[in-house]
Amino acid sequence: MSTLGMMMTAGMVAGSGAALIVVGAHRSQPRLADALAQLDGQQPAPTADIPDSKLERAAGWIHHTLRLPVSKTQHQILLMSDRSVADFFAEKLVLVTLGLLAPALWVVLQLIAFGTASTAPLAVSPILAIGGYFLADYRLAHSATRVRKATSQAVHTFFDLVALERLANASGTQAVTTASAISAAPLFRRISLGLERCRLEQTTPWRELRDIAQEWDIPELADLADVMRLEEQGAALAETLQARVRELREAHLTAERTRAQNDTEALTIWMTLPALLLGLAFIIPPLLMLTLM
Repeated sequence: MSTLGMMMTAGMVAGSGAALIVVGAHRSQPRLADALAQLDGQQPAPTADIPDSKLERAAGWIHHTLRLPVSKTQHQILLMSDRSVADFFAEKLVLVTLGLLAPALWVVLQLIAFGTASTAPLAVSPILAIGGYFLADYRLAHSATRVRKATSQAVHTFFDLVALERLANASGTQAVTTASAISAAPLFRRISLGLERCRLEQTTPWRELRDIAQEWDIPELADLADVMRLEEQGAALAETLQARVRELREAHLTAERTRAQNDTEALTIWMTLPALLLGLAFIIPPLLMLTLM
């Protein structure tokens, strides 16, 4: 190893140690909501809108300063994934940094190992940085199906819980409040926070449920708000809720069966390939013999 390589290695080790010392010595400021929840004996719920680390704060600052776009679909997927926009751009920042530094690291490793290195890989750094920026978008879009499926199951579970609470002679507001406090899923926490705000404002929670349904693109939740609003007119909600839950369950089962049928049909071509190859193995040798004769 050359003297320059040894000096560069020592500098990298020293710089990494100093960075780790700074990160370890940093103490983040606790949020007031978490402190009040601890005093009340409750478990503090993480808030997806407040950055929890310096990396997220830096990514959020870059997002607001450069006005980087976030589509409505991406924002909904982030909400369903219990992620903030700052966390999403923190992932982008990390991937862009890795794309920029990976060729430089390769050059440094070549210099340490062989004493000489070509600077040609550095020209790929901008391309890798751009690819890293859009890789975060691809990862988010790839997880959309899984996240929406989990959110759909959470909606159905919430409906069942509200119907059970109504069968236990709880009022409409008490039913949705108790049901939302049972689970720590992102949708349940969002409903619980909205209902708590309605309680402090002394307003009915049905408009809040409709706003959540529009924000998360969950029309079933808006249907629940419409059904629960009938309580103000003296209608019997238990039977109506049970009927609506049954309809949602049947629709969900039909959608799952359709998806399973599509997946099965997509696998048909892969199931026929072995038989096709086996048939070719029997047919090709006689055809070759006829050709050579």
